[in-house]
Parts: sequence; C-alpha cells; structure tokens
Amino acid sequence: MEKLTRKFVEYVSGAAGQSAALGPRVPEQLPQYLFQRYSLFEITIGGRRFLGIILKDTIDFRPSVFEKHLRQIMLQVTYLEGHCLIAQDLPGYVRQRLVERKIPFVVPGRQLYWPELGLAVRARKAKSTPVSVDTVSPATQVVLIYALTGGMPEPLTSKILAEKLKYATMSMSRALDEIEANNLGHVGRNGRERLLSFPEGRRTLWQTALPFMRNPVRETVRIRKSLLTPALRLDAGESALASLSMLISPEEQVYALGRQAWKRIAGKVETIPVEDEGTCRVQLWRYDPVLFSKEGKVDNFSLYLSMRDEEDERIESALEEMMEKVVWS
Repeated sequence: MEKLTRKFVEYVSGAAGQSAALGPRVPEQLPQYLFQRYSLFEITIGGRRFLGIILKDTIDFRPSVFEKHLRQIMLQVTYLEGHCLIAQDLPGYVRQRLVERKIPFVVPGRQLYWPELGLAVRARKAKSTPVSVDTVSPATQVVLIYALTGGMPEPLTSKILAEKLKYATMSMSRALDEIEANNLGHVGRNGRERLLSFPEGRRTLWQTALPFMRNPVRETVRIRKSLLTPALRLDAGESALASLSMLISPEEQVYALGRQAWKRIAGKVETIPVEDEGTCRVQLWRYDPVLFSKEGKVDNFSLYLSMRDEEDERIESALEEMMEKVVWS
C-alpha cells in the first residue's frame, strides 16, 4: 500500500501542477465488510482537503456497488470537500463506468478523473515492461501452486497453462509477466512464444515465492453442513491440517469452495453468525481449490498460506510438521 500511495502523490502532483499530500488515516468506524475493502486517508491539494479511498482488492469491484458504499463512508467525513477512489489498477471498462457515474478516481500512472479539480488525464497504454509487485495476483499464485505441486516438470507456454488451469490465455500471460518481474522463475522464448520454467526446483521456488503469495481465502461463512453436498466438501483449514499433523480435528468442520461453486449454492443457503449444532465453516477462495486438491483436501501449500497468520502455537506447530513432510524431489 505504501508503494501505491507514493505513486498516487507523484502522479496527482504532476497532473495538478501543485503539491498533493496524503495525510493521516481517517478513523475507520466502518462495518467489517467495508473495512475489508477500503482504507481511508485524508488528501490535501492546494489547501483543499478530500477523502482518499484506497481500494484494497480490485476483485469483484463494481462502480454501482461502490456508490452505495460511498454514501455510507461519506457520512463519517462531512468535514471534507469530496472524495477520490485510489486503485492499483482497474480494467478499462470499469474506469469508463466510473467516468460515466462521475466518480473521481486515480489509477497512478494510468488514468486520473477528478472533476472537482478540473482534472482528467486519459489512460495511456501500459508499458510492456513487467512491473514488480508486493503480492502476486490470484492467477499468478495459481501458476506457482501448480509448479509447487509438481505440475510443471518441463517449460510451458501461457496457452498451455491456460488450458490446464482453466484461465484465459491473457491472464496466464500476465502471470508470466509478474513471475518474470519478481524473479520467481525463468521466462525464455521459443520463437514468438514465451516458456515458463523453474530451473532451481520446487523447494527454492517455495522459499522465493512465499513472501509474494497471498492468503487464498477471501471470506469465511458458516452454513448448515447438511446443505453442502458431499461432492463439495473439500477439507480446508483445521480440518485439512488435522489429517496432516497431530492437530485435533475441530468439532465444526472447515471446507473450501471456489467462486463458481459458491455461486451455484449461495442463493439456496442461509449464512449463520455463530457456531451451532450441525454447522460448518466454508472458506470462499480466490481461486478454485479443487485444482490442486488431493484425497479430499486442499493442497498443502495453499493450506499453509491460508493459516500462516494464525496466532496459535498448536497451528504453527502443525504447519511446521506438515511442511517437513513435503517431498521436494
């Protein structure tokens, strides 16, 4: 986030012709679902104060929904003159919708639309040179997990990766960009095609990529276990870890679902706020956990990433035990 805010200040200062500064964080008394999506900062430009709304995750971002969130957010900061959405990147069609709705936004280095300041800088074509990132995208992480689970004994093109992992070829091409820019693997060429490989092996890949990888779980909900068919019960969290270590299995089972699987059942189930008899927890993942599942549970690497921030000595010990059993050769 620090890199994004720095780019924002530089980009807006240059476009506005006057110094822009990102001030202190605005006290966030937001509902949890808004707190998870946005960070609020005060922006000062030429003596005027605005609210900067940093979008933490662009996945599923929709301008129509943001307008509703915005009304709730602005009730807390009536002392500021206006607002501006700040994002690392947004698809072209989303940026167009924001302009149509007259919602001020800045994608540093790409586009600025801020009617209150009389500013509108049109998007320019992105540089072809890959840009390093702090955290890889879900699609890039899928490629890395695929390699870590032994799916890449030989170099593969983005087209082949797209076929195997059920992603668009363009998404896999961007994944190769991120991997190359962050020195996580080797991207070579065979004519016009790019070939991805990890010549230093899986153990080195895991050690190198770990700081860049994200928690695959975007949200956890609780539902009646009876409403989750056996075919969808893919063990995750403590349930999966218990089968791979000395950790005791939880009374309330934990399962993982990808976006599409959840969409198929979301309208048919009721989420429950507290643990009750017959309930289970369902983790909603940023990518399809079935891709790398084995023996009815999520893969070890994604499982580790989903639990590495747990402040529980039992879980920390169980994760270490699990990773010690990984066969790297």
